[in-house]
Amino acid sequence: MANAEKATVLVQESAPLEITSYTNRYKSPDRVGDGTVIHRAQVQNVSNQPVEAYGLGFYIFDAFNRDMGRPFVGYAMNQVMVDASDEPGWEQRASSAFLFQHHGHGLAYVAIVRFKDGSIWRADNSAITKQLEDFELLLDGETSN
Repeated sequence: MANAEKATVLVQESAPLEITSYTNRYKSPDRVGDGTVIHRAQVQNVSNQPVEAYGLGFYIFDAFNRDMGRPFVGYAMNQVMVDASDEPGWEQRASSAFLFQHHGHGLAYVAIVRFKDGSIWRADNSAITKQLEDFELLLDGETSN
């Protein structure tokens, strides 16, 4: 599909959840507005304990390869047992979301996880930032051609 939104999962080797699939798409507004970006994912608990809740982070880039603002974090209050999967979805109301249509690109990562024992795992923000910078350099290469 040449005219379809793109989806990329960032690498997080130490994350307790693995994003096994991620898709996104632009959704037109029902009546008025800029529309929204729909995020769908499948996650698997690869840790050794049950997960009580989690958040996935998303960065989106418009049809002109521009960052569409700070990351969106979608939270799921779903229990995910060890080796089990979950299929969350969120609707992001980004400013000028219509610019995502056909050529947008979304990046997904595991942002935060709460385990059954009450402990919290958080993403390594420096590793996420590094991958985001590398991704933006690739986008800059695409626009200068």
